[in-house]
Amino acid sequence: MESAYVLASRELEEIRMNNQAEQSRRHMEVCNAIPQFAALETELMKNGTRLLGCVLDKCNSFDEIKNSIKELQRKKAELLKEKSYPADYVNDIYSCEICRDTGFVEGKRCVCLKNLISKHIGANSNLTEFMRGQTFDKFDMSIFANQGENSQRVLKVMQTVCDTALTFAESFDVGHDNMLLMGNAGTGKTFVSSCIANRALERGKTVYYQTAFKLFEIFESSKFNREDDEAPGIVKYVYDVDLLIIDDLGTEFVTQFTSAALFDIINTRITAGKSTIISTNLDFETLSEKYSQRIASRFIGEYKILQTLGEDIRKIKRIRH
Repeated sequence: MESAYVLASRELEEIRMNNQAEQSRRHMEVCNAIPQFAALETELMKNGTRLLGCVLDKCNSFDEIKNSIKELQRKKAELLKEKSYPADYVNDIYSCEICRDTGFVEGKRCVCLKNLISKHIGANSNLTEFMRGQTFDKFDMSIFANQGENSQRVLKVMQTVCDTALTFAESFDVGHDNMLLMGNAGTGKTFVSSCIANRALERGKTVYYQTAFKLFEIFESSKFNREDDEAPGIVKYVYDVDLLIIDDLGTEFVTQFTSAALFDIINTRITAGKSTIISTNLDFETLSEKYSQRIASRFIGEYKILQTLGEDIRKIKRIRH
């Protein structure tokens, strides 16, 4: 999986090439329509060279050459107007007038390059279109306010979960924080993860989301299937990405390989100061039994543990509608 910067730079180069190709096409079109146009351009180039030489040699014909250039430019504009072409029809074409499609302004990334990088960061996140729409401003607390006798407790807990998740999303990269989301199926763990992921993307951070089942399938393919060209790149990205989200831990078939891979991911990313979110339907005792005590100890020592509460939100929504 190539970095967002590499992909953005490649797209910017393609934009430059397309603009240059269009400018060349327009130039050829005008030269065919106006035979004397090319001759005027040749004279302009000669005068431009003379003007440069005059500046370097400090000659006395500077104003004369400059006036000659203005006259040639006026004639060009008249010829274009006579054939109903816009005055700037054969000018260089730029999609971004700020940096002229170079991607940089005074040594810093231009807004156009930043936008392209952000686009490719989002593309690499593996979030579905549905998940890309799950944001903190759509966190509907009213769902948790109508859950029978426990409504107040559930609402209070889930408000804390939302507040904690928002704080995490804004600063996980500063404190190299990690999060373990625990709770029954349908209590909002994936939604919370998506909210954090989308805020991280807005902040320009790289994100990769994957279910535990699929993630370990990719790791196995990278190790044992030499015909899979994509898996090794994804595995590398899992270790390098700013924020890794592993959803539904415990739904995969746990083997010695998957348990070792999970520990390596967790431990390597902690050492590298990279943040990870893991969600699971399992309780802590089952997690310890299913994986290993050393993985459980990493969760206790290095992860902020959040417990979601309530009934299955999907069932509540179906009842509402």
